[in-house]
Amino acid sequence: KVLSPFHWSAYEFCISQVMCSQGFSSGCHYWEVITKDSDGWAVGVAHEMIGKRDKLGRTEHSWCVEWLGPKKQLSAWHKDQETLLHKDKPLKVGVFLELQKKPVSFYSISDKEMLLHTFEISTSYPLYPAFWLYTL
Repeated sequence: KVLSPFHWSAYEFCISQVMCSQGFSSGCHYWEVITKDSDGWAVGVAHEMIGKRDKLGRTEHSWCVEWLGPKKQLSAWHKDQETLLHKDKPLKVGVFLELQKKPVSFYSISDKEMLLHTFEISTSYPLYPAFWLYTL
């Protein structure tokens, strides 16, 4: 399922981060985020227990992949633990969320798909697409 257009939550973060108002508690869902023009971003999922000051991937309530421009590195984050992915910057990131089996997978999308990272999620809460832009 492709989310189009996204409906953004009224949830207010204290940083340049947004969470979609549409959450998922069952089924398979897929969306893509164009990342080619940003030097710093994170793409992920979170549940509503994330705090307004929490950054994606830095708590047990969110999972993401991120690109930091100055360091020129791609990482996966969950519970404030970083996994370096040793991949080039994706032009577009695809996110596949399969809630029955509980994985969330991130792909680099260009001429072909390349798996970047998969998290096994252990939560019964609905999950929401979330984004963080560093340059705002």
